[in-house]
Amino acid sequence: MSTAGPRVAVIGAGWAGLACARLLQESGVPVRIFEATRQLGGRARGLEIRLQGQALKLDNGQHLIIGAYQCVRTLLKRYANNQHYAFKAPNFSIHHVRGGDPESEVSRFSTNREHAMALGQSAWMQQSQAMLSAEVFTRTAFGQALSRGLAQLSWLAGAQRIPYRSLIELASLLRQARVRPPQSTCSIDEWLQGQGFREHLVNRWIDALCESALNCPRNQACALRLSTVLNEAMASAQFDASHWMQQACDLGELLAQPLAFGKQNLSRDNRFGALDLHEGKRVLKLRQLQAGERNRPANSNWWLEVAGQEQMEGPYEHIVMALEPQQAAELLARSALNTLEDLRDALGALPKPLGILTRWLLLPKANRASAQRKPQLLLQNQGPAAWLFPRACPAAAEQQATHDGGSIAGLVISAQHDSVQARRHADEIQQRFEIQAIDHKDIYEHRAATPSTFGTQWPSFDRFRGQGLWLAGDWVDDGGEQCLPASLESALRSASACAEALSAYLLGAHHPQSPASQSPRSLSKAR
Repeated sequence: MSTAGPRVAVIGAGWAGLACARLLQESGVPVRIFEATRQLGGRARGLEIRLQGQALKLDNGQHLIIGAYQCVRTLLKRYANNQHYAFKAPNFSIHHVRGGDPESEVSRFSTNREHAMALGQSAWMQQSQAMLSAEVFTRTAFGQALSRGLAQLSWLAGAQRIPYRSLIELASLLRQARVRPPQSTCSIDEWLQGQGFREHLVNRWIDALCESALNCPRNQACALRLSTVLNEAMASAQFDASHWMQQACDLGELLAQPLAFGKQNLSRDNRFGALDLHEGKRVLKLRQLQAGERNRPANSNWWLEVAGQEQMEGPYEHIVMALEPQQAAELLARSALNTLEDLRDALGALPKPLGILTRWLLLPKANRASAQRKPQLLLQNQGPAAWLFPRACPAAAEQQATHDGGSIAGLVISAQHDSVQARRHADEIQQRFEIQAIDHKDIYEHRAATPSTFGTQWPSFDRFRGQGLWLAGDWVDDGGEQCLPASLESALRSASACAEALSAYLLGAHHPQSPASQSPRSLSKAR
């Protein structure tokens, strides 16, 4: 390989790997990316799914993206088609089954943040004063903070219809997350101890949030990560932080493909052209040449053994591992490098990734109106919670005559250990909440996300920079004050931090960057 060739190899073409490679290339760093499969996007990609004989382009799973995700939004604005997505105030319902008869014992709470915000802050204050003592609201700063918190919380709580006691308890939880965030070693139960939550609905909602946002059972979940979710999604001063992204295409088409193929209108500039992407190229081993070996310079160089190739790929000055931790651990085990024992130990200490089941449903005409109106959070007295997301699918709209006016929805169950048990849960939830479907297709991601368990030490993106090795993914600490594992945003934050630090290291700390080449992380910090 000539010295003018790629200086950095990125392993993995999920959102983290694609974003890191794209930002490095924008900064002027030659980079090559290797992907073991022939699909881009990792766990956020498009699939062709057949329902009742018809081929539909849907996601491999439902991913909730909110307005607080600044790295996601920056890359969407820069590369995605703005006609393919929009951030809108959430409007969904909470269905809570307490007993055996769904008709008589389902509590239905609806939430519409746009309506709640229309009430204005003064109306919120009046309602809050009816719930809490006037003495509390004499503390102006607290009153205003709680008012803002309630306005943000309205996307979930539905203050017009949810019981007041539940609303107060949810507001109390939000305030605790803001004024007294817990330590990373603190469990959810330890954090909530003494707060006296009595409402079963609130406790079940906390369970659901741990499962869906942290991909972790409540008894293992990290209280700090939960408080970060609450702060970013529900207590931010940013007006649209709690808005949900609605997409008109699958996630692969939305961002993975634009990141890979670049900007067509700027294709003459190599920085914005297509990435040097090698699909279907599985990296089997890493080899590091030390100083003096084969007359190499003082800095170490990396070589890659790639499946199906006789010659090794290299040399590369730096490697970015943008894999999920199990895959990264397997690669290191095959490589047998003594210099990376610390990384193997760090990966081995991480909790094992749990699975997420998305059951794509073709709903009959009778369910079409309610399914298209709003998403639903389905809470049981026992067992996992589930989300039912309606999904706009242009191909499905064209085929509605064939399907008797049916519509598409995704039933999502997180924090699952076993695909068979997850399907049983989905069957039970469908029966319990009377969700009838013409047809369905189960998509189970075995290693969907690393659980955010308390006490977990997340390896930093630059911890092994001295060896020319960098990390990116939703299990990587991005160096911020509060990292947020188990989300697409955290994957992009670590990727952005990695690209920013690596480009500065290779090109020099004083290398000028144009606004277009600044990372989403630096842009979000500037705000």
